[in-house]
Amino acid sequence: MTLRPELSHPAEPDSPPAKTLPQHAEPGRVPASYRALAVGLNLIGQVSPDLSARLLQALWFRPVHGRPGKRTQAFWQTADRRHTLTTGNDDVELHFWGDPDAPMILGVHGWRGTGAQFRYLVPGLVEAGYQVCLFDMPAHGMNRTRFTHVFEFMQAVLSIQAELGQPAGVIAHSLGCQAVVQAVSKGFKPGHLAFIAPGFNMDAMLDRFSQSVGLSATVHQRFKARLGAQSISISEAWVGTSETLYQRLSHQVVRQHLNHPGLLVADDQDEEILWQDFVTITDYWPQAETSFSSGLGHYRILKDESVQNRVATYFSRHR
Repeated sequence: MTLRPELSHPAEPDSPPAKTLPQHAEPGRVPASYRALAVGLNLIGQVSPDLSARLLQALWFRPVHGRPGKRTQAFWQTADRRHTLTTGNDDVELHFWGDPDAPMILGVHGWRGTGAQFRYLVPGLVEAGYQVCLFDMPAHGMNRTRFTHVFEFMQAVLSIQAELGQPAGVIAHSLGCQAVVQAVSKGFKPGHLAFIAPGFNMDAMLDRFSQSVGLSATVHQRFKARLGAQSISISEAWVGTSETLYQRLSHQVVRQHLNHPGLLVADDQDEEILWQDFVTITDYWPQAETSFSSGLGHYRILKDESVQNRVATYFSRHR
């Protein structure tokens, strides 16, 4: 499925996009291991909901992912250059395509994602005159660590700017978009932004996740409360505010910092983000052009040729 032409034009600031599209899609499929874990947690929760919540809380900041496949590893090998960025916990391997003197576009993936998800965008951006920098966040893909959170994503983005300078643009997906905005709140200064299926409403995303894996209402509520309490200390340590993740990773905070020119790309059948959240973003990000599709979902949107062309065209106009 490709982009609908009638939805590919910049949206008017006071006109929400595509009112005829559905307000949400069904929650997406998750790995069988996640569903099996939820079954076990629900069983334990019948006796001790607090124990189930504690177990899930311990796993929450340890994203599960398999070893990168041969195609992913082969993609990383196509990079023109590599650079090791030393961060607080582990090194981050940066991979570059294109002229080293060209303006840089940074790719920021989401939770349980990988920088290799942007591989379909690289050729068009290089042809448009940019160099592209991709990498795996801590505890993701080829990275060796196993514990992380969105504020560590934020710090990785800030560290890249500190070492390589301000990027001409950023392409981000899902929770990676949230990490970029959090970085902006701490001094990150990208030129243009292309946000694909941005996850700005942590509260709703967590509800969606629990629904997807099949957590019982009791376990979900206990887990959500424990995670909120724990996250206050994380916010204090990383961003200096006494907020829960639900408060910090929210539209209310994002709207204070999202005032860059950009492109918003989203699909009406996204399995992880409610369509209404995308509509809400257009209300407070009038500087953004919009491209909305139907039937691509949360991940296939990154592989769609029309999306690739739309992103490349956007950045080529601002070269």
